[in-house]
Amino acid sequence: MRHITSILFSAVLLLSTSSLAMPTAESRHELVPRGEYIGLWNGTGPVVYDVKQVNVLNCWWAASTLSVLIASQNWIMNMIRYGNLAPMAGVSWPQDGTVLVQIWNPYTFEPQYEIAYADKKSPTEDHPLGNWWHDAISQAIKTFATRVEFPGIFHNNGTFDPTQGSAKIGLSLLTGFKSTSKLTSDYPDADAFWADLARASQNTPVIFNTVSKDYIGTTKPQLGDSHDYAVFNGTIKPDGRKTVWARNSWGSTDEFELQDVYKNTYQIFHLEDWNNLEQKGDHYPFSILNTNRRT
Repeated sequence: MRHITSILFSAVLLLSTSSLAMPTAESRHELVPRGEYIGLWNGTGPVVYDVKQVNVLNCWWAASTLSVLIASQNWIMNMIRYGNLAPMAGVSWPQDGTVLVQIWNPYTFEPQYEIAYADKKSPTEDHPLGNWWHDAISQAIKTFATRVEFPGIFHNNGTFDPTQGSAKIGLSLLTGFKSTSKLTSDYPDADAFWADLARASQNTPVIFNTVSKDYIGTTKPQLGDSHDYAVFNGTIKPDGRKTVWARNSWGSTDEFELQDVYKNTYQIFHLEDWNNLEQKGDHYPFSILNTNRRT
């Protein structure tokens, strides 16, 4: 009975979050122009290369997605299902022109379900002719923003607002966990700052946000001003030097000296409880549709 209730509850949620009924397999095919690539990801799953900020000023969102992907590829894959609700996680080379995406309300942390379409992919961001899993999630938060207002997306038309946005919101949208920020000035020293960045290697998303143009210093490689970076890990060299590996949403993975990051970072973003996204449970994406759960 619990299994049936869960499925019915999911259907109600789906209908309440869209003015359209779930498209059939035939209508899904008709939505996508003939010959258009509809692959969500390649091989073993989503990779950081799939996410690229090009023209839209939304580094907060790209860095949020990248940091969650770095924390757990499985988490991202479980956020997306085929248009017929079949699981997509673990599938190599999944393809569909219409998918169902789970995100979370960043204020109540309740799951939300949105439909995304391959023929509505951004013509500039990520790779328009490539994998569209990130565009699907982006479509989901933009649709959701037309019902629930939050900084970073215009409430009236569901497009990115180039003047606002915060990775604090982005992390909660993607995980359903409460997120927070901490000013660099609140750390006693660079080592304590580095220790928090290095937590990214523990399957939890971490982002650093650089200072504005008037305050950014010269670094190698050069850090962007007022820009968000998704952290891979912190490393300690044989000579004792500490560095930070991070993914830039413009398309590069770079290693920075700790002092360069410490002196040029305004704040970091992370989940308040440093949640490990590889620990599966009732909070795992689409767990409500998992018919293998115990009764």
